[in-house]
Amino acid sequence: MKKGTALELKILSADGTLRHQAQGDGHCELVWYGSYEPGDRILISSAPDSFARIQVDMLIQQAFVYLQDGTFCFEVPFGNAKEPYPQEAFTGPIHQLTAEVMDTPAGRYILSENPLDIRGESHVFPHCTASVETRGESVFAARNTIDGLLITPGHGFWPYTSWGEGEDAGAHIDIFFGRKVLADEVQIFLRSDFPHDNYWQKALLTFSDGTALPITLEKTGLCQSIILPEPLETEWVRLSELKKDLSDPSPFPALTQWRVIGREC
Repeated sequence: MKKGTALELKILSADGTLRHQAQGDGHCELVWYGSYEPGDRILISSAPDSFARIQVDMLIQQAFVYLQDGTFCFEVPFGNAKEPYPQEAFTGPIHQLTAEVMDTPAGRYILSENPLDIRGESHVFPHCTASVETRGESVFAARNTIDGLLITPGHGFWPYTSWGEGEDAGAHIDIFFGRKVLADEVQIFLRSDFPHDNYWQKALLTFSDGTALPITLEKTGLCQSIILPEPLETEWVRLSELKKDLSDPSPFPALTQWRVIGREC
């Protein structure tokens, strides 16, 4: 925890009405007795360019994030938007939320993981987007591939969420860091719901400095590690030029998770 930084946590209704709030110095806990409704938002405010550890529900793991503009806004999911999360999350009459401002990480860690990533524009990083998401469904959204879930032999609702390229040969998926980081390894976890699934035999990793690295993948849901020839300063990484196995009749290759590992610059 990093003291000396004001931190505020709020729960707001769809029309902006304040449901509950709490403040703290570097650390903030909020316990709210009530039931969420569609349109409710969780808002955290801190200093720009700060790191924070956030947990919005006890059934969802903590997220370590970089707050580029000092704010975090998370809309409580309902309906189809709830499908990538445990169905018991955000339910019941009592809710505990936690936020902490953290020091800049000093060592090597997973730069890309964010269980609270949202679809669409975001100033909270890491953030994952894609050129296409299968049928626009939340269970196949890009953000699922950085949520920390490594369960590959299934597809559909939580915990079997993944990203699908919608049978688009030109599809790509990106992770943005919101700052320069020093990456040294990429780990790929392909979805392995065989024989329902196909898989990508080849792909291309591209980094913001212009480095392009062709990779070869195997038909497995186990971790496939790509060690970079040397650590790279980068603001984002892209996975593209996805070449599936043409001998496999399944049209459904997919990505369960990918990790970028390294350090802060």
